[in-house]
Amino acid sequence: MILDILQNLNPGIKGLHPYEPGKSINEVMLKYGHSEVVKLSSNENPLGASPKALEILENNKHELHLYPDGNGSKLKEAIADHESLLDENIILGNGSNEILELVARAFLNPQTSSMVSCHAFAVYKIVSQATGAKLIEVPTEKWGHQLKKFPTYLEENTTVIFIANPNNPTGTYSSHDEVYKLLREIPSSVLVVLDCAYFEYVTKNDYVDPLALLKEFKNLVVTKTFSKIQGLASIRIGYGIANPVLIEILNRIRQPFNVNSLAQELARAAICDIRHIEQSVKLNSLEGNKLFNKLTSLGMECIPSVGNFISFKGPFVGQDMFKKLLERGIIVRPIDVYDMPDFLRVTIGNKEDNLRFLKALEDLL
Repeated sequence: MILDILQNLNPGIKGLHPYEPGKSINEVMLKYGHSEVVKLSSNENPLGASPKALEILENNKHELHLYPDGNGSKLKEAIADHESLLDENIILGNGSNEILELVARAFLNPQTSSMVSCHAFAVYKIVSQATGAKLIEVPTEKWGHQLKKFPTYLEENTTVIFIANPNNPTGTYSSHDEVYKLLREIPSSVLVVLDCAYFEYVTKNDYVDPLALLKEFKNLVVTKTFSKIQGLASIRIGYGIANPVLIEILNRIRQPFNVNSLAQELARAAICDIRHIEQSVKLNSLEGNKLFNKLTSLGMECIPSVGNFISFKGPFVGQDMFKKLLERGIIVRPIDVYDMPDFLRVTIGNKEDNLRFLKALEDLL
């Protein structure tokens, strides 16, 4: 009987596999009997959530029987102030992934195509193919985007380009000039989505300035998240910024009350917590350099990363080493789904967690 139903399945979904998140601490504890587990698989902030957000969590009594502000007015006001924009330039999402899905639903269909880099964030493929659209993948160079080649891969029906900057899982980035030249060269009818989930961690002087691009290009959506440096991954909150016309279109298909009250309040506090952001960047730079150097000294091939994670290759199959590390209570991320079967991705954690991971890896080599 179920097979009869599947005959009507959206063709775009037939070849898709569900997104597989990193394993949870509880899952590994239960399976392997560990009393302690080091989780370095999901690019979470080792300093935890913004202290200002935690104050809200402890002191604010929420009226759980009331629906949240469906427009997210106070949070949008805080974001607008932070980004030097207007409220009408902002859309809130249940994580920035929701913004990616809204874009796909609005601008993709079976008669269109989207474009991404090889080894780009897996959600781009999911949201694109779920609409029935064709996915065009552009080869990378040294694991980084080749934005200069994107125009040569454009097809007449290409309507959306997704760019992760920095890219997950490679940690590579595109400069402001590279993104600017792409936007200048492609037709204005092609929407570019610049996914800046890890942008706060980037310390490169030539990194992209999204606000400057938004002032010039109307076919640009920039997405950001509170899950990474602000440490609010569990409450699912992100946002998109674009010209008001695009924001209004995305709002047409946004679910009502898509961001809960607690998420709005915590995000509003976290975006103002500059000290927490600065401490997180400092820790990431310090521990990231040490982790990269130690992995290299162990013979690993590491991809230079500007994010809060490092992808590396060793004399092993990624899945095999991943399972061996699990047995020792260490969770990292295999990235064979990104066509990188010999690589693992490790989050840059605190000093203690990084040392435990490195000790386990060295013992297993």
